[in-house]
Amino acid sequence: MASYKINGAKFPSLEELKESLWPLYEGKMTREEFEKYVEENVQKVD
Repeated sequence: MASYKINGAKFPSLEELKESLWPLYEGKMTREEFEKYVEENVQKVD
């Protein structure tokens, strides 16, 4: 099963990654900017 990694943090699903990290980025960018940031920087790890 694949997992997803961003900024050194690894998550079992893309949804968990977004929900876990959103509170950290909420004050710095909009949800749309965050979604784009994740899309551009996430790594799929097998």
